[in-house]
Amino acid sequence: MKPITRLAAALGLVLATGTMASAAEQMATLEVQNVSCVTCAPIVKRTLTRVPGVSRVAVTEGNGTATATVTFDTAKADVAALVQATTNAGFPSRAVQ
Repeated sequence: MKPITRLAAALGLVLATGTMASAAEQMATLEVQNVSCVTCAPIVKRTLTRVPGVSRVAVTEGNGTATATVTFDTAKADVAALVQATTNAGFPSRAVQ
């Protein structure tokens, strides 16, 4: 195979892979309960980060609750898995629109 043909084939593979990966990403927002101290939000963030397929987590706390914005790969996780993870850690949550 000529070098230019190999380069074009490799570039096509990289572009196709990037397109498929971004198509499977989804963002969810969770309302998380029992977030009442300075260590709670980091625990929620760490818990969500450990769910397979999660790529980003941002947690904003306020008045005993928190809002967690989670970006995840739909091929590896779903909203139910995120809710279950926080609930198992002692922070019940629900998806919000």
